[in-house]
Amino acid sequence: MRNRQALQTLLARARARVDPAELGLAPRADPRGRKVTGLTHEHMTRLLGWPDHKYGYLERGKLARIGTDLLAPIARILHLDDHEWEAVVFYATGLPPAYPLDPRLGTAVPRPWERVLRATCEMAYVNDVAWDLVAYNEPLTRMFPRREVPGNTMRWMLLHPQARTTLVDWRNSWLPLLVPQLRAAVAANPHNRTLALLQADARRDPLVGAAYETPTTEYMGPRAEGSRPLLHAELGLGWATLCAAGPIGVPGGRLMFVLFDRGERPLPQPPLAAPAAGPLPRPPAAGCPPGGCASGG
Repeated sequence: MRNRQALQTLLARARARVDPAELGLAPRADPRGRKVTGLTHEHMTRLLGWPDHKYGYLERGKLARIGTDLLAPIARILHLDDHEWEAVVFYATGLPPAYPLDPRLGTAVPRPWERVLRATCEMAYVNDVAWDLVAYNEPLTRMFPRREVPGNTMRWMLLHPQARTTLVDWRNSWLPLLVPQLRAAVAANPHNRTLALLQADARRDPLVGAAYETPTTEYMGPRAEGSRPLLHAELGLGWATLCAAGPIGVPGGRLMFVLFDRGERPLPQPPLAAPAAGPLPRPPAAGCPPGGCASGG
């Protein structure tokens, strides 16, 4: 138990705002005859079909093991939103939830992220939890032959023949990065149909399927520390550094910047640490050069 008091407070407040009549239950009166607000422990026990006192033990953090399998039905009865779901799982286990309570979460991205994409000269895009492309900027289009941007970035990277040319040394430099990400996304979103279909198609591909079934060191997401070879449709051969960020409130969604450098592979740079040395200079007012902000060469 990581934070027993916070768990109890959150669940008690959530119970208090649910009207028992909505669930076909009669409100309970206290010994002085006053109606008790919201759902009681007895109501929760009945709704969950649990033994007497089990819900009370859970809310007070006194069960030997509290996992998402116990918390999910409680969260649905209490109409917890995604932020409360994250909090209740964290208070109970010390870890963030492995999956969103609402399977629809992660498929809608707030529109202000479009402004972020317009503000950069680097290739950039936002994808949802299943790697369906939600928005992208003009520099990204220049990376692809005929400027045809794929609708699903993971499907293109894993299965499209063109990707195995564009992503240079695809089998060694890119595939080991991609397969663990897909495996983790499917595990975290078991009801997402787009991911399920992508996984099925990936397993049918001879090369991807073999990698999918072979145990490897799990590489759960792109890191900005290294670069990989990439053949840019307009700028030619170079190196791509992937800088990923997650739009808060969009579980599994990503804001991705693809930094492209021509010529020699970029040398590793020391990481940043506080305090900041000062503001970074703004991009040139004239806008993006042809092909985006690719450097080198």
